[in-house]
Amino acid sequence: MLDLLAVTAAFTALVAAGLALLAAVTLVPFVVTLQLADARRFSPTRWGAASLAGSVLGLALALLIVRSDRPTALVAVGLLPALAGPALLKLLPTGAPLGGRAGRHQ
Repeated sequence: MLDLLAVTAAFTALVAAGLALLAAVTLVPFVVTLQLADARRFSPTRWGAASLAGSVLGLALALLIVRSDRPTALVAVGLLPALAGPALLKLLPTGAPLGGRAGRHQ
């Protein structure tokens, strides 16, 4: 009975750690992208979609790396596209044409 309790606690801890990592890879870059786009008066919708696309691409690359025979340390490299949205917004100057403009409704 004590073994079942230990396994349940370990499983719960692993699921919680996995969900925290998933939130760090998807939610944090999305929120940072929206804040940066709003501060630079760019279109938050466009940049939010780009950030989510980068997160999906990064998770897909990480899954491919995990399923291949590559070292697991390369998973961090596979997750770099998730950070592309905030990184690009940091590099763009305010008012750049690539950034788009926020409409009056935003």
